[in-house]
Amino acid sequence: MDGVNLSEGERKLLRCLLAFYREIGPGAAPAVKGLDDETGLERWEVSEAVAGLRAKGLIEYWELQPSVRLTPEGLRVALRLPEEGGE
Repeated sequence: MDGVNLSEGERKLLRCLLAFYREIGPGAAPAVKGLDDETGLERWEVSEAVAGLRAKGLIEYWELQPSVRLTPEGLRVALRLPEEGGE
């Protein structure tokens, strides 16, 4: 995937954010709280995935809510991810 090494949690979060993007549009910025239910990850795993994807420049993070959104590069990476279970 073009040299981007992702953990399982990061892949799950990217897939989840892609679903929000497809449903809501490019401005989709879901709150971090509740993403554990959406992704099937524990809260600490979501926090680690957010930190990792943020460090890779694949998501934007706003502390006020807090919420996250795919960056253009994050969208490209998410679109190239294999379907869940097809890895």
